[in-house]
Amino acid sequence: MVDAPISHPAEDGDEATLLLDHLNEVAKRVESVVSADATTIGGDPLTEMTAIVARCHDFGKATTWFQEYVVDVRDTSKRTNHSLFGAYLGYYVLDRLGYDSEDCLAAFVALAKHHGRLPDTEEYVEKVSRFDNTSEASNERQRILVEQVANVDDHRREFARSFVSDATDGNGSWDEFAEEVDEEDDSLFETVYEHVSMFGFGNDRSAPSDKFYELLLQLWSGLILADKTVAAGIEDGNLDASEPDARTLSEYIADLGGDTDEDSQEDALDTLRDEARDDVLNGVEQFRDSDTSIATLTLPTGMGKTLTGLNAALALRSENKRVVYALPFTSVIDQVADELTDVFDTDARDDLLTIHHHLAETVTKLGDPDDDPDEHARLAEMVAESWRSGMTLTTFVQLFESLVGPSNTQSMKLPALYDSVIVLDEPQALPMEWWKLVRRITTILTEEYDATIIAMTATQPAANDEDAASQALFDDAFELVNDVDRYFDHFERVEYDIHDSVLAFDDTDATVDYETAGRTILNETGETESVLAICNTIDSATKLTDAIEEREAVVDVGRCLELELDDDGADVDALVKRVEATLGSNERALVHLSTRLRPHDRLVLIEATKRLTERDVPLVAVSTQLIEAGVDISFDRVYRDIAPIDSVVQAAGRCNRSFERDRGIVTLWWLAPPAGTTKTPAQAVYDSEGVSTISLTSRTLDAIGANDGTVAERTMTREAVQHYYGLVAGRNPGSPQYVEWVDEAKADELGTLSLIGQRESVDVIVCRTDADRELVDAMESAVREFDYDAFGNRRDEAKDITVSLPIYSQDSSEAETARHLEPLGDTDLRVLRRPQGTSYFDTTKGLAVDEPSVDDRFL
Repeated sequence: MVDAPISHPAEDGDEATLLLDHLNEVAKRVESVVSADATTIGGDPLTEMTAIVARCHDFGKATTWFQEYVVDVRDTSKRTNHSLFGAYLGYYVLDRLGYDSEDCLAAFVALAKHHGRLPDTEEYVEKVSRFDNTSEASNERQRILVEQVANVDDHRREFARSFVSDATDGNGSWDEFAEEVDEEDDSLFETVYEHVSMFGFGNDRSAPSDKFYELLLQLWSGLILADKTVAAGIEDGNLDASEPDARTLSEYIADLGGDTDEDSQEDALDTLRDEARDDVLNGVEQFRDSDTSIATLTLPTGMGKTLTGLNAALALRSENKRVVYALPFTSVIDQVADELTDVFDTDARDDLLTIHHHLAETVTKLGDPDDDPDEHARLAEMVAESWRSGMTLTTFVQLFESLVGPSNTQSMKLPALYDSVIVLDEPQALPMEWWKLVRRITTILTEEYDATIIAMTATQPAANDEDAASQALFDDAFELVNDVDRYFDHFERVEYDIHDSVLAFDDTDATVDYETAGRTILNETGETESVLAICNTIDSATKLTDAIEEREAVVDVGRCLELELDDDGADVDALVKRVEATLGSNERALVHLSTRLRPHDRLVLIEATKRLTERDVPLVAVSTQLIEAGVDISFDRVYRDIAPIDSVVQAAGRCNRSFERDRGIVTLWWLAPPAGTTKTPAQAVYDSEGVSTISLTSRTLDAIGANDGTVAERTMTREAVQHYYGLVAGRNPGSPQYVEWVDEAKADELGTLSLIGQRESVDVIVCRTDADRELVDAMESAVREFDYDAFGNRRDEAKDITVSLPIYSQDSSEAETARHLEPLGDTDLRVLRRPQGTSYFDTTKGLAVDEPSVDDRFL
């Protein structure tokens, strides 16, 4: 064992890292990732406090037990654990420096859990501080800490004395700390226990500050990011972001007009889009001078909100700060990603743009990947998932779950949010039970992280209407569009046809069966039209697809895709040509879209569908909700199973999107329960929480006079939306308990929350080409050889051919299907190695499940 304690062993010819050097490097790094303007509860600079915390975090490694372990890996006993040691030392140091008592307590928890998840504060601190001498088992961690402090006192006393003297600026000493840990009366354990007992985390005692949890998040996440990146050898420059150039985006937008005919509807639409962007940029200047940090951007679908919102975000962005663009669904991200990579000429693997969701390969290139490919891939993923690029494109799941109850790894992205601009695209898609919590979290973002938020939607209650604030998701927001109604007045692209089944909503006998629905779609639409039918569940979409296929001569685009797939994937142009060549007279193309399709195949089919509609190829697309928000595609006619008003309006945004015809028709109907089920798909999806949002749709339609069967677009997008959210507000949506968990710092409880539910799922890799099978073989080889880095890299490569299968119960058809599929080694993954010809795969509908559950839906 060397004279000076070490933190990390020698590797690859490099010398071992001295403990003191590591602590100082982490302290320096954490000061660079935490905002210089942030303060603690006591009003001290957060950078100074986090640096002190960082200098204490690994001090427990100074024990002889850890030093033997780190050199020879001989001792794996609990005496090598060092986090609690750092927590007590950090608490002592901060207390001696005069920090606020809540600051000390937050630092204690952050230090104790810098290798794990945050706990419920009160319960955890009591457990590791209460010293009951009658029960050795319950005091094991405290007794080990006493032994560790004694060990350092015996073997590293002078090192410890020098360290604590420096850390406390002479206001404390190692000898005092060691004595307070070892004392039976008035010990440091008792001090910490009495401290946490003072606070009423959920009862009538003196309550902690409402800023306690946000301070805890900042301390913990900053420490984790700094510790992990320093230990990994990541340089400071690799954590810096490239700045997206607003001029590049402006030039791209200026070139969008193309060669449209003057005085055409499309030319008028382009002009209106330009006016809206100018309007929003003018609004940005006024927003800067307002007393709020939350803005709304309300424009009709088809007005280019993505680029307009990004334009506003870049205008608001401060120098060297980041933009985060978050969307509700993964199905929309790839289209936005394609647009951003085109605009900024990036591959989304650099420090300019990161794409982060569970199906994306999220990396930021660092140096030369040929030096050590596996290590490079690991570090590239670490940096990317920390959102250090200038722009990050992500999902609500990644953003909000990382702020609510993050895992250790998820927390690393939080420091990137300081002074950022966060764009929320269609935030009303967030589950209503989260609304109160989202308001609380946005307060943390704007007040503690000094972030700016832009909430974009086509279905925002009008800001100038009475009581609008109580109806909107965000209170006291600034509307960036000066005259919202002006733009909606220009958008009479569609007319809503309200089917008799919706008008008789309380009568389940009035629902439309799938044979009737398929016949109606085919009879009401001409052989040259494009049609989209949106269903509420995968089961429902499957039944409607079957009904259409049985009644009409169709060319199945999914089956054509099968013939175009090769080891490089599928070429969209070739697929479109095959479909056109295969179509006979009086035939239509048929496309089925759901999350049972592999992500790669789904994206190819969506792009092929877009091109086929642009070529006026007769086509029927049957889809779940995945196509309804943000997918830039336009159909002549849309049919939508009954849903919340905002979803209905979003669906209408896929009809006559750019005024391809005088007026498109959007039919709203109520589809029947699929065979073998009792609930309609709408009830299964929108009544599952005990709050019937579709009943609010029915009441809204009554209120706006839809009984004559037709509704104008302006009436639906403004009056109906306003009335619907008024009904929503009357229900006071959102769980107050979730907010209480934030106020009481119950991070463990918060960690159980999920935007997409907590259903178990099984990931199935569906191999359709030889290259897919070779990739699976490489994954199996990596598992056998315990090469986890290589396995992780291959796993990322396989994400776009992986289908996530929800398991609703262990006796469900989904669970039975998963049990019969081949496991990939001893992992939780399943493999469908040769799906063609099996009962588990359909070229049209993807991964097949016998008797699918009505609950199976796109989330």
